[in-house]
Amino acid sequence: MDSAARKARLMARERDTDESRCLMALLPPETKIQIMSYISTQQSLSRLSQSCRAWYGTATQELYNRDAKEHTSFAIKWMAAHAVDEQRTDSAIRTIEISRRWGGQIDAVERHLSPLDEARSDNEDQMMSDTSTALHFAVFLGNVRLTKTLLDMKASLTIPFPALCWTTVTSEELFIRFGYFLEVLDEWDVGLGLVFPIFLAFLRSDTDMCKLLLEHGAGREAMILGTETGPQVMSILHFAAADPTKDYRQWQCLFDKFREYVDEPCPRIDALTPLHVALRVGCTQGMQIAVETGADKEARNGFSHTPLSSVAVDIIDDNPSTFEERTVCIRKFMELGASLNSEVDSMLSVAVRSYIPDPLDYPLTRNLIYFLLEHRADIHGTSDWQNTNMVNEILDAIFDHRDDPESLELLKELLSHLVDGGLNFTTLSPGLPSPLCRVLNDFNSDHGWLIDLLCDEGATIHEHELNRAFICWCHTTELWETNQYDAWWQHQGQEDEIFQKWCEHPHNVWWWQHVERISLHDVEEAYEVAFGHKERHLYDLLTHLPLPALSDDILVMLAALAASKQPWAWRLIVLHEFEDNFVVTWHPHRGENMIHLTVHLSMGREGNYPAADAIQDILYLRNKGVDMTARNAYGTTPLEILLESGASMNGFMELAALLEGNEYKTQGPTSGLRAQ
Repeated sequence: MDSAARKARLMARERDTDESRCLMALLPPETKIQIMSYISTQQSLSRLSQSCRAWYGTATQELYNRDAKEHTSFAIKWMAAHAVDEQRTDSAIRTIEISRRWGGQIDAVERHLSPLDEARSDNEDQMMSDTSTALHFAVFLGNVRLTKTLLDMKASLTIPFPALCWTTVTSEELFIRFGYFLEVLDEWDVGLGLVFPIFLAFLRSDTDMCKLLLEHGAGREAMILGTETGPQVMSILHFAAADPTKDYRQWQCLFDKFREYVDEPCPRIDALTPLHVALRVGCTQGMQIAVETGADKEARNGFSHTPLSSVAVDIIDDNPSTFEERTVCIRKFMELGASLNSEVDSMLSVAVRSYIPDPLDYPLTRNLIYFLLEHRADIHGTSDWQNTNMVNEILDAIFDHRDDPESLELLKELLSHLVDGGLNFTTLSPGLPSPLCRVLNDFNSDHGWLIDLLCDEGATIHEHELNRAFICWCHTTELWETNQYDAWWQHQGQEDEIFQKWCEHPHNVWWWQHVERISLHDVEEAYEVAFGHKERHLYDLLTHLPLPALSDDILVMLAALAASKQPWAWRLIVLHEFEDNFVVTWHPHRGENMIHLTVHLSMGREGNYPAADAIQDILYLRNKGVDMTARNAYGTTPLEILLESGASMNGFMELAALLEGNEYKTQGPTSGLRAQ
């Protein structure tokens, strides 16, 4: 509808037409109504209303009646949309009054657009008109007088409209600002919801308009989001908290009005409060006004993060200026009473866990961690992440990045900074594995530095971890191979003093303090490990430690069945000083004596247990009284075992000859074997 209707009266008065001579003017009202029923366009009706005074009232009434019924009171919207100065505002107000007199509705919108209407991308102006009210246009123009007039006429503040359509058509600056808030709230994919007048005033940074709307009963509802549970409303406080305005009190009116909703979570899975939003974007102004309004500094979001800890999770961009803004915001937050050492969860812990999976990709999170350490964040702060703690998370990351030298170096650096900051390995988390036991379980030669660090820092273990940790200690040669006190029994007159130093050594003290809890089964497994090492170093340690003593039977079987079958192991057992006549009488479940076992071992260790060594050991055992002709449970002698094996090792014939009873001359006394 154009401005013809607005000028109808003036044009009618200007005509010098003698209406008494015009037949059209003399028609009765019923005929006029019948004639108008054949006029199909608003433009034709407008012209008819301007033709003479006799038709003005009747045609104008029909014009506005049709506009209200068929065009959602387009005249009201059109005049509101063009009220850009005082004169046009006067005209708009007059038009609204006339339209309302003849059925016009100030809140009229097209509630259910057809798919065809929604697809009219070439006519966004029409779409905007269909879905908006006069109040929306007045607020958008910042026309306070027109807005107040409409509100006094009880214009609705609860009718939403598609903000993206408005921002796209009307103002690039407004579109950019709208995009900023959508990005802040990750809302690009929610159907780009409908918004309310209060949000449009806010988007324009029009504080006076916001105050006017609040005075007339505007609610906190700003935007409708499409969620999994259906449409939900987001509060204007979430947007105000993220607004990077220079005057942090610009939106004081919003926070004062909706003070009771300052901790309201947004209707999404992350359930952010306005304070969470402010810290996420580093908006110091929004954070400050939220805190002053009474926002809970320890409020939990949908992932159980406080505002501070959520910052650590969200620092994933590589924009230094954004990081600086967040840092400034955190500093100010602390000045306002926020604690880095929250009783709810630890910001440092969350920051570390966000960083360690990909340390190369998150340099800003690393900067945040060091910032927190500088400000004495509690290294041992609590966090309720699933069954883990900060140290174990770092250790897992170190294991995961074993083939990534650059990431590994950054993780080493992080751990070093945490240790310098007071990380304590002596205080263990109940229900979680100790860091030391965690490393020992996955130890390889590349982790020597980590073992040294943990031990030097006094790392301890849980008592229930002792058995496993002790066996891991036996496997880890780095822990006992280079200890300067590891042969205390050789220091005559100083044995006790040297042994005490051995016990207090960082590599040993963590398990030795629980030594009385080491079981006979643990000792048996330890000897099994010792017989698997290439050298006898661990075996010597175990034999001199005050551990539960193994039976002779178990000791022989461990040496005979050792998986790696080290040659020194059986030789030590052969030469071992057993009690009474054990060597002569010993027969395990298969009825085999030690000469049977020696033959078995010589055949199973080709190249590793030469026949010459086997011959010497058999001679030694024979001289001790062991029967070379004894038969096992299957009726087989050592000689028959050798012959039936089909072995072709060097010295086979000499070994067979010895077992047949032929005299074998050694090149030296068997007692010389004890020196090995």
